[in-house]
Amino acid sequence: AAFSGQDGSLRCPAPLADPASAVAAAESVWGVRTIEIDASCGVTGGADAPTTLPTTVPTSTAATTTAPATATTTTTTTLGATTSVAPSSTAIAQPVLFNAQLIDGRLVLTGTMSTDLERLALVQGAAAAVDAGNVDDRLTVGPPSVLVPSEQFDGLLALLALMPVNLVAGDLGWNGSSVLVSGSYADDAMRATFTTAAAEVGIAADLVPRPTATPEQAAALEAELNALVAAEPILFDKGSTTIGATSVATVQRVAGIAKRYAGVAIEVQGHTDSEGDPARNLTLSEQRAAAVLDALVARGVPTADLSAKGFGMTELIRDADGNELPEKSRRVVFGVTAL
Repeated sequence: AAFSGQDGSLRCPAPLADPASAVAAAESVWGVRTIEIDASCGVTGGADAPTTLPTTVPTSTAATTTAPATATTTTTTTLGATTSVAPSSTAIAQPVLFNAQLIDGRLVLTGTMSTDLERLALVQGAAAAVDAGNVDDRLTVGPPSVLVPSEQFDGLLALLALMPVNLVAGDLGWNGSSVLVSGSYADDAMRATFTTAAAEVGIAADLVPRPTATPEQAAALEAELNALVAAEPILFDKGSTTIGATSVATVQRVAGIAKRYAGVAIEVQGHTDSEGDPARNLTLSEQRAAAVLDALVARGVPTADLSAKGFGMTELIRDADGNELPEKSRRVVFGVTAL
């Protein structure tokens, strides 16, 4: 089969015993509009005249941007190597044709899809869930692959959207006949939300609770969080408590790391430079720390794990000569304690 957008053509190396079954299979594929089936498939009628058989485009909230079919479509987004973490999910044991792995707030997409439309919908769905900067797209298009039935594809998209908020880590896959999902969760409410949504689309989720941190793991978690925001500071719009658009992807990764363990207390700490009124700076640092806390909760970090504190200009960063470094002084960092 070859596709141009939502329209495809089917040519066969030998006549099919039942060409109508091939059409029926096409009708169940997400995103297909029409299929031209060639006389080589055993269609009766004209000598070589292709027959166009209409199919129905399944309803979906996924994007339907047209992209030309290719033999192989390669990676479009690449992230750095992921950090090794404590086991926090039950991996899917069965071989899969597609897999989305959630780790530290990122989604890694692997596998071979049958059409560009399938691949595009999955990549865009992942970007909507974790920000495009946190999607590692390793999907290809072409053989060997199997068309995903529309109902199962819609289920994949629905659970892909829910994974980052409701799971700590996990795998969402399709093995050619079934959707499989496994992972770990932070609290019972998030587990219930995810398993209920999965059941509504006929999928059984295999979930386990996240591990409880040791004091050593809590210390390592603090170091990892602060290394991330040192390399990619959480920035705010000037003079405000609104997190800047360029920092949204960073906040997503902070959330993914912060909810890795149970049994920790994470303090979000806001700091300012020395410019301006000390009282106003203290208030601003408190409000910015609270804004980051709210953003982490929105991304699935349990409220009970978090607190926020502002330090104003009381802990400035200075160089070796004692001169203040204003850009480094304006920061949000984290303190992590094992409970």
